[in-house]
This record gives sequence, structure tokens and C-alpha cells, in this order.
Amino acid sequence: MAVSPLRVLLSAVVLLLVLLAVNGAACFGPKLFIGVAPGLEGEMRYHLVAIYLHEKTGIESTQVELKPGRSVLKAIAAKEIDLGFSGQDAAAGTVVLRLEEGLKLYAGERPLNDLQFSTVGRAFSRLQKRLDRERLDKVRQAIAGGRLPAGAVRDYMLEKGWI
Repeated sequence: MAVSPLRVLLSAVVLLLVLLAVNGAACFGPKLFIGVAPGLEGEMRYHLVAIYLHEKTGIESTQVELKPGRSVLKAIAAKEIDLGFSGQDAAAGTVVLRLEEGLKLYAGERPLNDLQFSTVGRAFSRLQKRLDRERLDKVRQAIAGGRLPAGAVRDYMLEKGWI
């Protein structure tokens, strides 16, 4: 049985399309899982970190609502989340960002040691410098006025020239 040139060409095109699709799937980058306390304040903090990281590093984040009674530090130690805000001092995690009122953003191993997140530390350093002289009261007022936390945080960052 002879193989027709059309069948070979069609097979080559299909194989090329499959290879391009597989290669394209690799373009979707890694995700960080950020533990979030329930409520608008927790959501605002999540968006502060997620939007900044995405704009500066291209890394996506996923919001993980913490279970009742589950602390951020325990969730990080159990590798349920990569990042989370806590007011506690602890050895189980590294502080990567300090927010007002003694609140700290803790990171587990992945954001600090995994090669795919090598730009995260520098992004947090730049954000920390900006947060040292800023308060987020304007964002809170916008949220209290009915704005969604993501929009309020994004507009604030754009207004300040952070992103």
C-alpha cells in the first residue's frame, strides 16, 4: 500500500499543531497560593500582593480562604499555602513584607527557594519600600464606599505609579 503525499502532509500538519499546543501550555506560569482571612480587609491584602506580583513578575496568585481556626503559620508549615498575613511572631516562615499595625506577610519555602519564583523576593523588597511611607486608608475608604477590593487596590497602585 503506497502512502500518498497528501496523507503525509496532513499527518505532519497535525503533529505540528499538537506540538505547538503542548509548547503553548508551558507558557502558563507558576502560581502562588496566598492564604486570606475572611472579609474585605483580607481580600484587600490579597489583592495588594497578587496585583503587584503579577504586574512586576508575571506570577499569578490564587486566593485560598483559611479554614476557621487555622492560622496562617500552621497553613504555611503544612504547605497548604505559600504566603499569608499574620500578626504573630513565629519561626515557621520568613517575613517578606511588613504592613501597618504590625501585620507581616510570611512566606513558606516555595516563593523563596523555588527557581521559578526567583523574582518574587525583589518584588517584595520594592513593594516594602513603597509601603514604608504609605498607609492604605484611601483604599479602605474606597472599599467602604462600595468599591470592590481588587479595583480599589489596582486604582490606588496606578495612581501612585507602583504598577
